[in-house]
Amino acid sequence: MHRVIFAIHRRPELTYDQFLEHYRDVHLPIAGRLPNLRRYEIFPVEPGPDAATGAPDAFALMVFESAEEFERLLATPEMAEAVADNATFIDRFEAYTVDHIPVVTD
Repeated sequence: MHRVIFAIHRRPELTYDQFLEHYRDVHLPIAGRLPNLRRYEIFPVEPGPDAATGAPDAFALMVFESAEEFERLLATPEMAEAVADNATFIDRFEAYTVDHIPVVTD
């Protein structure tokens, strides 16, 4: 499996609630149409007293069968739509390709 984690920072003019509402109601339906995406999860970060320090507002995990599947996704019209939507609510993000070491399973 190929896993990519994104640390996502909202646009400064959006409140945390506006950011999360757009993510859930607009972006996730777009992302749900991405081809070859095996899993997509978001992890909103609860705003706290240190929220102004530049901490991410959410993390997202995308899982693909292989790195090649992820690379193919980048050239699709569905991904172009998702990237265009990113500009409406995301200021910046960092992406990390990660491994997975299960510790506890259900």
